[in-house]
Amino acid sequence: MLIETIQELAQRTADVICDLRRHPTDCKAPRPKIIAHRGAWDRQNIENTMQAFERARTLGAWAIELDIRFTKDNVAVVHHDPDLKRRHRYPGVLRDMSFKDLRANVPAVPTLAEVLALKNLHFMLEVKTALGPDQITILQRQFAKLEPIKDFHLLTLQPELVRSNSSMPQEAWILVGDINLNSFARISMERGLGGVVGHYLFMTNSLITQLHERGQKAGSGFLPSRNLFNREWARGVDWVFTNHLPALAKSVDV
Repeated sequence: MLIETIQELAQRTADVICDLRRHPTDCKAPRPKIIAHRGAWDRQNIENTMQAFERARTLGAWAIELDIRFTKDNVAVVHHDPDLKRRHRYPGVLRDMSFKDLRANVPAVPTLAEVLALKNLHFMLEVKTALGPDQITILQRQFAKLEPIKDFHLLTLQPELVRSNSSMPQEAWILVGDINLNSFARISMERGLGGVVGHYLFMTNSLITQLHERGQKAGSGFLPSRNLFNREWARGVDWVFTNHLPALAKSVDV
């Protein structure tokens, strides 16, 4: 909890300092696509729920980012943490619960199938754990009506979790990093993955250029304001991830 508080304070400090400089509003580069990180959530809308995702769509997000986990009986569900305490105040661990128990006790946690049924949204699907053969088969079935890259991408913080097949090709996988973006970019380019996403402070202009020269995508997060959105627009990033979609939606034609 203390570490999370320190990280949040560091993030806010960085946002304030970087927001002091005014960035241009007449960029010639293509406008970055806006991705609602875990949906458009706030005190009334819990992250990674249908309400947060539907709100993101209403506010005009191009895509939603969401987290894939599996229940004890291998039902793919959408939730960030391995347990349900932080967001749902329920003392359960997803991998130890059957889907029946989960739905009975924490009905706000959606299945992956329910989320993928949403229309007019691109899906950024973060794989949280190593996928077993049965889970890969389950995801292939879930993605049967979707086209990789056009309709969805797969995200992971761990390159070793990348598993490719016809439903999840290499180029549909995006690596997400903190300060290790250069090594992730090297891995992505060497393995023919789709690109790299990282904090806007560490996604450098040089790295954006390298990725684009190799036909890869560059994404940055987490943008809290129109001014910092303009910064990323001017730098030519392809995607911006935000936890503040309502703030951006008021000032950006998403």
